[in-house]
This record gives sequence, C-alpha cells and structure tokens, in this order.
Amino acid sequence: MTMYHGSPVAGITELGTLSKTHDETASSAVYLTPNRAYALFYIRDLEINYVTCGVTAEGYIRYDENFAGQLRTLYEGKSGFLYKCEDSDSFEKTSTRDVWVSKNPVSVTGIEEVADAYAKIMKCEAAGLIKVNRYESLSEERKRDIYEMILHSIYKSNYTMSTSKKAMFYKDYFPQAWNYAATHPDERQTNLDEWDRRHGKK
Repeated sequence: MTMYHGSPVAGITELGTLSKTHDETASSAVYLTPNRAYALFYIRDLEINYVTCGVTAEGYIRYDENFAGQLRTLYEGKSGFLYKCEDSDSFEKTSTRDVWVSKNPVSVTGIEEVADAYAKIMKCEAAGLIKVNRYESLSEERKRDIYEMILHSIYKSNYTMSTSKKAMFYKDYFPQAWNYAATHPDERQTNLDEWDRRHGKK
C-alpha cells in the first residue's frame, strides 16, 4: 500500500521524526496517510497550520470553513510535494481515521510535485473525494459556535499580545473575536474557566 506525506518542503529523501505524537509524549513521529486527497491538505503554511478537515466513516474528506473563503485563502497558490512511501511494519494506525504514524525515519520512494494545492483539492471535490462545508452555508448557530471557539483560542494562546504570523492570521480572518479579546483582556481567565467547565475539563 502506498502512503503519502504532504509537505511544502522540497528535496526530502527521508522523512524524519520531528512531529510529536498525539498523546503528547516525548516520542516523535512521521505522519502518513493512504489517502492521497487527504495528504494535499498538508501542503500549507506551516507557520499558520490551521486545519479543519478529516476523513469521515463514509470515506470522503469533510472540510469545514470557519470563515468565508477559508479553503481558497489557505491553499490557493500553495505549492509543495506529495512524498510517497511504501507500507512498512513500522507504521501504526492512529485514532484519527486514515492517519498512520512511524516512529522511525521513512524512505521516500516517489515524489509528486503540486504547483497549486487549491487546484488539486478542487479536482478532488469535483470527483466526490472531498465535501466542503462552506461558511456561507452554515447556520447562525454554527457561526456563533465558531465565534466562541475562536475567541477561546485567542484568549488561550494570548494572540492579542503576539505579532506572530499565526496571531496575525486570527486578527485578519476573525476580526470580531479578535476585537472582543483585545478590548476585554480582563475576561480572559473567566473565558478559559468557563470553556473548561463546559467541556468537562474541570
């Protein structure tokens, strides 16, 4: 079985193990997928690293937009590579559907250059491999949930105190939540505590 690893980084001949596993232990890992279309979503700006998709039980990829034009904004014009690897005894399934992991370096056996990730994703959508829930089609209730989630993320990471590329991404594309957090810094801890209470963390 061929496995794929999407990346904006050129010239990789062996995939290393810089990514942490989801259990947040000290072990590191290479993430791979047998789903070529899913691997396309990893050709992205690594400084922003904003991902809202996953493979459903029905086998297609569901991509959720949290702001208008999100998919185009994040992927149009993004070039990169799909690195191909052959299945190995060192690969282990993760709890995330269609995501495998190797704690050992993985040799690259083939490379597919991707000039524009968005164009490739659109072709996969047309073929039924990807279904996009575009922001304009969401209910007002769902949009409110997104606002609350983003506000919490801004508070949690103290983005209003940062000039990092990811912080500026939140400022540019979630201005309502950003402006509220910036003008209500005194509510930060209350927001964090309430979020933990509602999500069973306290």
